[in-house]
Amino acid sequence: MAEAPVSRPRAIDGLAARLAALAVAAGLAAAMVWIGKVGFAGVPMTPFESSSTVSAGRTSSGNPQLDTCLAERVGAVDQMRKEGLVDAARYDTFRSRAVSYCESQFPPQ
Repeated sequence: MAEAPVSRPRAIDGLAARLAALAVAAGLAAAMVWIGKVGFAGVPMTPFESSSTVSAGRTSSGNPQLDTCLAERVGAVDQMRKEGLVDAARYDTFRSRAVSYCESQFPPQ
């Protein structure tokens, strides 16, 4: 009886391929973290990023359109909170989304 030939490991099963896959996975994880913090075009993608315009206590950003938008949007969220339509957990999310929306439409100067 003849013995079955021993097959060599293919290139896709080698150590170099596994290290390359690990490097790709690490790169993608880093990209997800970066996008979550910085976002696209400088607009944060997460509701937990604090806005420099509103959280710093500034009342004027130097852009009257931004100030008007913030007054309307954040005022509406504050009103929903007062009326009990939004609980404390969702208030921060809604407020930060309103700020992000206004800052993306009318960038602070």
